[in-house]
Amino acid sequence: MSAPSDAIKPTISTEEAIPRVCPVCGMENTPDAVFCANPACDKALGEFLYVEEELKKEARWHETLAERVTGFVGKPHFLVVHIAWIGVWIALNSGIVAMLARFDTYPYSLLGLILAIESLFLSGSVLIAQNRENAHEKKRARLDYEVNVLTYRKIHEMDIMLKEMAARVERLEAQRTLPVSSVNETRNEP
Repeated sequence: MSAPSDAIKPTISTEEAIPRVCPVCGMENTPDAVFCANPACDKALGEFLYVEEELKKEARWHETLAERVTGFVGKPHFLVVHIAWIGVWIALNSGIVAMLARFDTYPYSLLGLILAIESLFLSGSVLIAQNRENAHEKKRARLDYEVNVLTYRKIHEMDIMLKEMAARVERLEAQRTLPVSSVNETRNEP
């Protein structure tokens, strides 16, 4: 008697065969993917939210604005725009360009006042963004700790199960090596 060919083939669960679709970009990923393969997306796949997605949902308007401002200030474009702007200001007010009447004479006190106010807003934005980044780090650390605790518990449970299995195997091996008469005697003991 030969077994049917269907019984020989390994069965693949439907969960493994279905590709994971990224909810953000819609890209299909391999069933075992943890993150989206799209480098622009890189979202964590699964039922859980990625830390940054969770924090973006909790962000208030001023925190989002502060992050955008800080993101722009941290780029070289900001420096180029300021050099150009200050250069034009000085050119207009020093008489190099005689298109307009001077509105801020040499010590450029208006320019100094504008830059001082700008620095006030920039420092506030940087501090808000830094506080938000600290909140990100605290949340990541908390999630890491939770994962570590859950992993420790699972490993501990598996360790206990392995020890129980090893003890059972040792008992079975010990019973196999005993002569038949001693096995019957141990079974008849109260």
